[in-house]
Amino acid sequence: MKTLGFIGTGAITAAFIEGLVAGGHRNPILVSPRSEHLSEALAARFETVSRAASNAEVTRDSDIVFLAIRPAQVEEALRGIEFRPGQIVCSFVTGLPVPELEAIAPTATVCRVLPLPAIAIRKGPVIHYPRVPEILDLIEGMGDVVVPATEADLVAMGGVSGFMSSFLDLQAALAGWLEGRGVAPEAANLYTRSIFSGLSETALRSPKTLAELAGEHETKGGLNERTRNYLAGRNWFAEPGLALDAVQQLSRTQLK
Repeated sequence: MKTLGFIGTGAITAAFIEGLVAGGHRNPILVSPRSEHLSEALAARFETVSRAASNAEVTRDSDIVFLAIRPAQVEEALRGIEFRPGQIVCSFVTGLPVPELEAIAPTATVCRVLPLPAIAIRKGPVIHYPRVPEILDLIEGMGDVVVPATEADLVAMGGVSGFMSSFLDLQAALAGWLEGRGVAPEAANLYTRSIFSGLSETALRSPKTLAELAGEHETKGGLNERTRNYLAGRNWFAEPGLALDAVQQLSRTQLK
C-alpha cells in the first residue's frame, strides 16, 4: 500500500484526507509540520496519519507526494528537496503548470489535482490532469472526477471555482432579504440553502443542459420567468463571464 505525503498542511489537505478516510482508504499518510496546529490535529484524529518533522522527511518516506501549498511558497517549501524515480508528485497548486512540475521533479511522474473544500464530504468536482492511474484510484468516489483534455481546460475550469464565495454570498443576500421581511434567520437560512442544494442535485443528475433546466423551472408570466427577465435585462448573466475574464487577465499579469 502506497504511502501518501502532503507538503503543506492547510484546509485543503485536511479536506482531502477526510475524504480519503471516509472512502475507506487506509494508506499511511505523512503530513508536513506546517501548519503546526492542523498537522497535530490530523495526526490525533486519524490513526493512519503521522506528522513528519520536515518536508524532506515527507518526500523521503512517501510514494505519492501531494504539493498543497500556495504558489508563492513553492520555492521555499521545496528548497533542497529531490524527488526520486518511481515517485508520483501531484500538485494542488494553482498556477503551477505541468511543464514546471516536470522541471521540479524530472524523474518522477507528475500531475495536477484541483480539489475543493467539499471533497471532505466526497462531493463536488475533482479535476485531474494528466491522467495517472494511481491518482485516479485514490480520487474515485471523492466527488465528480473530471479529466480535461488539455491543461488549458483545467485552468479554465479552475477559474470557475472562483465563484464559490460569490455563490454563498448570493445565498446570504437572499436569506437577508427574507430576514428583512420578518422571516426568522434560522428559517430564512435553511430555506435558502435548501433551495440551492435541491437545484444543484437536480442539475447534477439530469442529462439536460442547464439552459433547458432553467426553462423547465419557470412558467410563462410566473415568478421565475419575471425574475430571470429582470436580471437578463440588466445584463446580469453576462457579468460572471466578464468577472472570470478580468480575474484571469489579472492572474496572467501577476505571473509575468
